[in-house]
Amino acid sequence: MSASVVALLAALLISRSLCLAPIEAVGAKLYDSESGEQFYIRGIAYSVVDGPDYDTLSNPAQCKLDAALMETLGVNTVRVYTVGSETPHDECMKYFDDAEIYVLIDLATPKTGFNRTEPEWTMDMFTSFTKTLDAFAKYNNLLAVIVSNEIINDERSSVMAPYVKAAIRDIKAYRDGQGYRKIPVGYSAADVNSIRLDTQNYLVCGSNVSNHADFFSMNRYSWCGNSTFIESGYSEMYDEAENYPVPIFLSESGCNNIGDSRFGDQEAILGPQMNDRYSGAVLYEWKEEKNRYGVISYEFSTSAFSYTGTGTPAAYTPTPISPDFYNLQSHWNTLTPTGTPSSDYTPTSTEVSCPTSIGAWSVRQAATLPTIDNLVITTKPAASSPTAIPNTSSSSGISSLSTGTKAAIGIAVPLGVVALVVVAFFLWRRRRRRRRRNKEAAAAAAAHKGPEYSQVSQNGVVTEFFKPEVEGNPVAQLHADDVRHELASQAVYQMGDQEREPAELEATNIPPSPQELSNGPGVRRLVERL
Repeated sequence: MSASVVALLAALLISRSLCLAPIEAVGAKLYDSESGEQFYIRGIAYSVVDGPDYDTLSNPAQCKLDAALMETLGVNTVRVYTVGSETPHDECMKYFDDAEIYVLIDLATPKTGFNRTEPEWTMDMFTSFTKTLDAFAKYNNLLAVIVSNEIINDERSSVMAPYVKAAIRDIKAYRDGQGYRKIPVGYSAADVNSIRLDTQNYLVCGSNVSNHADFFSMNRYSWCGNSTFIESGYSEMYDEAENYPVPIFLSESGCNNIGDSRFGDQEAILGPQMNDRYSGAVLYEWKEEKNRYGVISYEFSTSAFSYTGTGTPAAYTPTPISPDFYNLQSHWNTLTPTGTPSSDYTPTSTEVSCPTSIGAWSVRQAATLPTIDNLVITTKPAASSPTAIPNTSSSSGISSLSTGTKAAIGIAVPLGVVALVVVAFFLWRRRRRRRRRNKEAAAAAAAHKGPEYSQVSQNGVVTEFFKPEVEGNPVAQLHADDVRHELASQAVYQMGDQEREPAELEATNIPPSPQELSNGPGVRRLVERL
């Protein structure tokens, strides 16, 4: 074997020891593209500061601190709601790659997403989405992209489904035209009982797979406290995923109960009850806010700290919240599903029928998908072979070298190759040791639950069970301080992913119902119980 070939193999070994393998969607499962092992999401929703213009992956110092602690927790995926296409992300993505963490990114933002009162899929939206895809496509640890979050949040807004599907179609076509790998493109759905299954099936129905979502995910908060597989409705979710043709997972789940029972659904999602059909879950959330879903806290006050779009925020040390951080660590440490190797898996080819427009679902089976005027998605030409440059001096130059110089080159090349192999070996061994230390730390943490919270009622029942985003009336102030969803409660139905001014909202003159305000599943359940 020539020295150049050996050197190339050594360099490849080093690169693989430094980078995660891309994850690919194969049939109804996610797979490590190199090992062929089935991939399960142990994820967490990640943000640092609030503000519609804040790019969570733009502060390397913060990413470094958070990624290191997430690794000890057992996180392998973060969901990031807001990123920019112009800011550099190499360092943050590298820190997460080093910690063996993939990144799930939302393409829509409060400023560039869909609008429920004016359903449309526009050139501006397409351009914004594809710029973000361009910025992240080069990273192996980009897990997937989400075109919209909960834009369909009640029966009336089911009319948005063709626009979501059109966005998926065009982003996939752009991805393929640019020659990017098959980065999965999908949707994050609201948990609306009457149309959940219709939404799930609509995004993969029909014979034209180029229009299909590469995955389907949903936000669900029905398992909390001492709930069960049946009581939480997870058994229905599992049944509805039978023979589903693409991967399905929870893009948000959570509970703000106190103690070990906060994470009971992980046993079902990642355990034998569901892991043959579900590909894991993203827990809500990393940072502790007023809703008490977080597992870490920063030293700054959330209410007093928000990003204004200028400058770079400082890095803040994440501090585990006891006992929640350690309870979750303990759960994940014992949940290591292996699934089905890709070599033993044959995807089913059953075509899903489109839902009928009878009852709650508003979209006709024969409805055509919207298109963007003058949008032409071109195929990027393959890179041409480099033109050979005549070499008129190499042969004579080498032959003119002295015997001693030739001998020195003959020794130096093999030594360089050996050095590359040694470096690759030590990098691989360091990563393996880090994995072992993390498992030992997780086992130790499982034995140390830490002091319990004291926010319980006199009879010992947890006072906060649902998902209020702020103090006060959770319906009237839904998601008021969470810009990753809706920016104000009165705007929930009208604006969807898109930010609108109060004057514009008043001009729509559409009084929102409690169901329209309940864009968060936890709040919806609270409304139903009131």
